[in-house]
Amino acid sequence: MKRATLILSFAFALCTCFALAKDPVRIMPLGDSITAGYTDNSKWAHPFEFGYRSHLYRLLKQAGHDFVFVGKSPEPWNNKSGDPTHGGTVSPTLDLRKLGQDGHRGYGGWSIGAIHKEVPGWITTDRPDIILLLIGINGINPKSPQQLEALVKTIFDTDKEVKLIVAQITPLSRFNPDLYDYNAYIRQTLVPKHADKGHIITTVDLYRHFLTDPDDPKSIDASRLSNKINHPTNAMHGKMAQSWLEGIEDLLSRR
Repeated sequence: MKRATLILSFAFALCTCFALAKDPVRIMPLGDSITAGYTDNSKWAHPFEFGYRSHLYRLLKQAGHDFVFVGKSPEPWNNKSGDPTHGGTVSPTLDLRKLGQDGHRGYGGWSIGAIHKEVPGWITTDRPDIILLLIGINGINPKSPQQLEALVKTIFDTDKEVKLIVAQITPLSRFNPDLYDYNAYIRQTLVPKHADKGHIITTVDLYRHFLTDPDDPKSIDASRLSNKINHPTNAMHGKMAQSWLEGIEDLLSRR
């Protein structure tokens, strides 16, 4: 009798253990060339290091998170804008491909509208728990906030349970008032509006990392851009990754 009770207790404990086991958090980096990690392509003199994604991988691992990056963009490995490996002679310091962590939905040159058309299918295919949305610098204009609102609505219409971080985007090398207003809209209107609807959403400020004076939005340091136009250097991607980590941990705390 005691033996039977012991066996039942062990079986119950084993079942409970399996029930408590959780799948890795599925994180979809979503956006344009900055998400893909382009630098000074097509020369690639500034080495490709997966953009913020490799830095974020390290930070998430150090913090003890169980996660997987998801998405099936082939960039930059399809050589759309030159060969980042220089004919196989250069490799990233941390190769996310070897770790099964090169998943993302970053596409060079894509606008908000282009992402909007594809995102319902991507969400269905990739099944993200968290989306890291960094989009808008391509074709930034006064109508960009409305385009972003439509994109975010579609994301939540497709999956009302998904957690979303909308980045206040990185700057161009010269101050752009439309881009500045776009970030203000994200911070002041978009995120609060969707939070009031019960959506799990937050924002991270990536723009500030490129300023010499945090109180002056026009003090953009172009040397922090690898192509001196719009692509962050690898060092700046590290700062961006820290902001993403803080946003992710904020969302995970809301489980």
